[in-house]
Amino acid sequence: MVSVFADQYFLFPLVAIAFAGGMVLLTRWAFSKAKGGSLVRRTDYSPAERDTFGLLVDVHTVRTYNEARVSVSMLKDFGVKATAARTKDGWSVYVWPADEAAARGFLKAR
Repeated sequence: MVSVFADQYFLFPLVAIAFAGGMVLLTRWAFSKAKGGSLVRRTDYSPAERDTFGLLVDVHTVRTYNEARVSVSMLKDFGVKATAARTKDGWSVYVWPADEAAARGFLKAR
């Protein structure tokens, strides 16, 4: 078998070290703080509009995070997938469109 690096025995370690160094720099950049432009961390923590959450439907808006988490917990116990997000109007509870009627009815009945 003929090796590609047989004549240049020092070239393979240099390429391997350069590749590893490049990977370290790439992951440092990807997981850096917000000022460096992270790819995986949210950098905008300002409240969003209520209708900017894609397919999710806003079923309930409260003033505090704790109230929203209580509503989400109750909906989850009821069998409805729910989440909460901070919006300009307060904390909104979101569900999927198929669960909207059940969630609204359950939250209205409590």
